[in-house]
Parts: sequence; structure tokens; C-alpha cells
Amino acid sequence: MQDTHTLPQGNLVFAQSNSVSNFTPAAVDKYIDVLEFGENGELFLATSNLNRRSWTGDIWWFAGAEDAPRREKAKAGYRLDSGIVRVKYIGNRQLVLGLDSGGIQLITLKTKKPENKEGGPAYFLELNPSPCEHDDRIADMDTWKSREVTPGGQQVLTAADNQLVTAGQDGRIVVWNKNQAVVHNLHPAHSSGVISVSCHPTNNNIFASAGQEGEIKVWDVRDSRPCETVYSDPAHPPAAISWYPGGEDRLLVATRTGTVFTIDVGSKKAHSHQEVADRELRNISWSIDRPHLAAVSGDDVTVIVLNTQGDKLSVEYTNSAHKDFVRALCWSSEGTLWSGGWDTKVIKHTI
Repeated sequence: MQDTHTLPQGNLVFAQSNSVSNFTPAAVDKYIDVLEFGENGELFLATSNLNRRSWTGDIWWFAGAEDAPRREKAKAGYRLDSGIVRVKYIGNRQLVLGLDSGGIQLITLKTKKPENKEGGPAYFLELNPSPCEHDDRIADMDTWKSREVTPGGQQVLTAADNQLVTAGQDGRIVVWNKNQAVVHNLHPAHSSGVISVSCHPTNNNIFASAGQEGEIKVWDVRDSRPCETVYSDPAHPPAAISWYPGGEDRLLVATRTGTVFTIDVGSKKAHSHQEVADRELRNISWSIDRPHLAAVSGDDVTVIVLNTQGDKLSVEYTNSAHKDFVRALCWSSEGTLWSGGWDTKVIKHTI
């Protein structure tokens, strides 16, 4: 049967082959919010427009991080009628996007072979219908990982039922399966908006969440009473949380006051407080090849890498090369950290 392609709904902004689409934007939007690696070193970059008449988001596909954010080096791009909060590569040449609209968007990466020897392959992004379960913007999104590793060094999703968690400013947490069907809809999960969510590294029934009211909860969706509050301290309200890699029942917490610390989930004790900034921290990203290293950034120009070995957190590396807020952090499989900011720069960090 001949393979046919139906053009997805939306605003096509870039499809590079032998010709350039008339809808190609003049440049990548200024505000880089997300970096995500796929297979074989491919980089996906998401931007959100903050100051035009309409609030839009672009997703860009680059062959490597060195090509970003140059538009002429992009394989393909797509403009959505919503800002993009998170991007996760889930294997099988697919991405999931968390949107300001409250929905999620599944994108399939497509390559069309040239019709003749002179032409090069054409690349495009195919969009599936976008389901929406939130009444406000998605604030964070995470996926459970498996032990399977792609050729590019990235872990991909398992075949289990629970695969994706979205957290919204409506106080709702939604657990999705691999078919984008809702498995659990938890509302109200927090008394205010949910600002961060992190999936357990080895158990796809457990995740943690942080709310604007300052509480951190750990969830096990198998239980009739699925959540337990493990932290609440208005002096150090959480802004971003992430499980330690390797199945340890510990959470790394970055706060609105610029402090980072560790929570032992079993004992509910917070320790190893380290002040690394004087502004809100928004992102945590763990190294793939050195799981004791975690990068953090926020409402500042500085990228900070923490060493989490031992009983105390320590600063391993800092860099202030950006000229505006650093909102995107991602590690390559080779152990290189890449950052993206609202200055339209993508910077390489060798630690």
C-alpha cells in the first residue's frame, strides 16, 4: 500500500527540502524555553513568542546542537497556536509537547526520500490531534523512563501503562498512557497551581509534585489515598523538583529563593541546603553519564552545575555567558551540557 501523508492542521513555518516554504519565519524567536536531545545527537528547540499580537510557540528540529539556533541549519520547524512549556522525546521518532493551552501535542518526525539523485531528503513534523485535560496552562511535564537506550544515548519510555504526567496551574495533575488516554485525573492535587512534577526513575506508579502553596507531595497511583506530603516550608518554597537518578528515594529541590537542598522521602527530612542564587530557580537537569551532576538555572543569566555526591551539595561549575534568563538545560549523551536562554543563544558547557 502506498504511504500517503496528510498535512496536519496548524501553521506550517518551515519545511526545508529543495525549496523553502513561504511560511518560514525570518528567524528563530528570541525566547528559547526548551532544549531536548533525541536520537543520534538530534536537538529539538522550543521557543515561545512573548510580545507579538498572538502568543505562539515554535518547535525546531536540528541535526545537532552545534546547528542551533540558526534557522538555515534547521531540518524542520512548526508553529503552534500556543506557547511550549516542555518537550520530551519518547522514542519511535516521536515528541510530546506540553502547551500553554493546557493540552499536550504528539509530534512524529518524518523524512521523505528524494525523488531523484540530485535532491536531498525532505523533513517535516506530523502532528496528531491535541488532547486537553487542563483548565489552565501546563506548568510542567515529565515522563517515566526505561532502561532502554536509543542510539543517541537517550532513555525512552517503557511499554507500561503510565508514561506521562502533566501538571497545571489549575491545580490538576493528569497521568497519561502511551496512547494519550487519561489513566488518572487528580484534582485538586494541590490547593493552588502545580508548578513542578517529577517521575520516579524506576517505578512508573510514583511521582512527586510541588505546588505554589509551598508543599511537595509524593504520589503512588496504586493506593486508594495516593499522596503524602513530604515537605512544607514557606521560608524555602519549592520551584522545581527532581528525583535523584538510580532509584534513590531522594528529591533535589530548587526554590524560589535561590536555594537548593535534598529531601529524603522516607524520613521527610530536608538537608544539605546550599544557596546558589538570589533569584528563583526554575530548571533541574541531570547529567546522563555522570548522574551525580545536576545543572540548575532560573531567572538569571547563570548556569550552575551541582555535585550531589556525599552528604553535602557543592557547586562544581558556573557560567554567566548568557545575556538574559536561562530557561533551557539539557545534557548530551557525551556528557556535554547545553543551555538556551531568552537571549536567543544556545551555549555549550564542558564540565
